[in-house]
Amino acid sequence: MSDNHYVSVISVRNLTAGYAGETVIRDISFEIPGGKIFAIMGRSGCGKTTLFRAMVGLLKPASGEIYYGDDKMEPISEQPKIEILRKIGVLFQSGALFTSMTVAENVAMPLTQFTSLPQTVIEEIVAMKLELVGLQDSAKKLPGELSGGMQKRAALARAMALDPHILFFDEPSSGLDPLTSSELDETIRSINSFMGTTVVLITHELRSVYSVADSVILLDPSEKTIIARGRPQELEQDVSDKRVRDFFHGGLN
Repeated sequence: MSDNHYVSVISVRNLTAGYAGETVIRDISFEIPGGKIFAIMGRSGCGKTTLFRAMVGLLKPASGEIYYGDDKMEPISEQPKIEILRKIGVLFQSGALFTSMTVAENVAMPLTQFTSLPQTVIEEIVAMKLELVGLQDSAKKLPGELSGGMQKRAALARAMALDPHILFFDEPSSGLDPLTSSELDETIRSINSFMGTTVVLITHELRSVYSVADSVILLDPSEKTIIARGRPQELEQDVSDKRVRDFFHGGLN
């Protein structure tokens, strides 16, 4: 289903976005190389969620452009947009599993909705995805029977159902204890390493970023734009900007 030769590169160019005429992020530009783990960070209210929503097609930007490879996200007709979105898997903060469906049925849903694969093939794919996230014994359980960490992994299996080139994680550690969060970090690293999937993390969890991210951008609510970018370990050593220093050394975030 996936093209292993495809190199996914995300390019965000001069992006401005907000709600009801109020600008939340302004003139943001960055690129994400294929096969890397990239983190979008910042204090509450800095625009992480607004940027995420624009990147996955849930919010129309006021101006600017978003490219997936050579394909432009906005403004385009609906069908090309659908083709772009099929290259993307999203793990929402809540997990967003359907509570009345079993774990296997949740994972199978994108396959039944967007492909014409035979049911036997869908079942094989679902089994592989659940094994990849360590939930092969939970296929027949309902989401309510799973722990918070297991629900996140089930949602991750569903996000990977269509073999996306890019995976977005919206605050993946939210609501998880440190051990479960570390286990999820390890799963993210494994998927990136073994499958070459480009990963975009929207998070404020420094421990996870140090553990998995290749590079970071840091947003600021006052500036409404990027105030720092680079490897997390490099930004931690940056003493030139008080806002960056506060964020990486226990300031309000």
